[in-house]
Amino acid sequence: MNIRELPLDELVLDPNLNLRDRLDDFTVERYAESWDRLPPITVYEIDGRWLVADGFHRHASAITLGRRTIKAEIVEGSFEEALDFVSSVNLFHGLPLTRSERRRAVDVKLRLHHDWSDRRMAEELGVSRELVAKTRRSLIEGNQIPNNPGRVGADGKTYSSAGLPKDPNEHLPKGKSSAQQDDPRDRGGRESDAPPWDDATSPMPAVSREPTGLAPWQDADSKAVALSDPVPSAAPTIDEMLSLMSKQVMEVINWTQAEGFTEAYRSAGANTRGLFQAAVIKLAARADQLRKL
Repeated sequence: MNIRELPLDELVLDPNLNLRDRLDDFTVERYAESWDRLPPITVYEIDGRWLVADGFHRHASAITLGRRTIKAEIVEGSFEEALDFVSSVNLFHGLPLTRSERRRAVDVKLRLHHDWSDRRMAEELGVSRELVAKTRRSLIEGNQIPNNPGRVGADGKTYSSAGLPKDPNEHLPKGKSSAQQDDPRDRGGRESDAPPWDDATSPMPAVSREPTGLAPWQDADSKAVALSDPVPSAAPTIDEMLSLMSKQVMEVINWTQAEGFTEAYRSAGANTRGLFQAAVIKLAARADQLRKL
């Protein structure tokens, strides 16, 4: 087990590895009060970068405490392996996932393991088979995963769909399609009436490319492409990039100097202020590194 103290300003907070709707202020404060007893966060080392996979609340707590480093377990792997890890990790510790967060975990897991049976997926994630069945149907209808004629059970054996044990929970309610089903616990939720992954937006980064005539799962490189950054059609020059970035930074500075911003900043949540400060620190540190080149 590779556990080290890592600089906070060198960690990458990739939103695709965070299943949370938002950070919970109370949890951030509670972790800050019991900092010395907290376990290390989990970081995946991918292409020379440290991506936080487990411990977003602990990371926010470290920022509010003014710490510069955090104890982390470093795991070498791929982005796909990190996604697979985060979709299951909060079942066993930390702040329990909400209903909508569990739905996103099922979405991510099904994209990675669409050949698993509903029973196996439900047992792996600690959710109902009904939720798995609804999410699977939505992804199939959206042409995001194939409708496999056979599924792999928890015993590792492949069964035909007809041979899989039937569960009454897998009968979807009549009326709306699965993609339109309302989750009563999401109505009037903490941030919005519907989580962002319930619409046409995928929780994984999307890439616009020319149609190939193949379904996403028939393309050998579809996962690699889906997880890569969009490629611009015409790369700007470095001078154009720096000019644009300078304007954007100055816009942010102007916002902070606007009337009433200081008073509003004081009333913001501790974790939100911490994330803002972390971003500013990272930008300043990177600018200093570039200045010394």
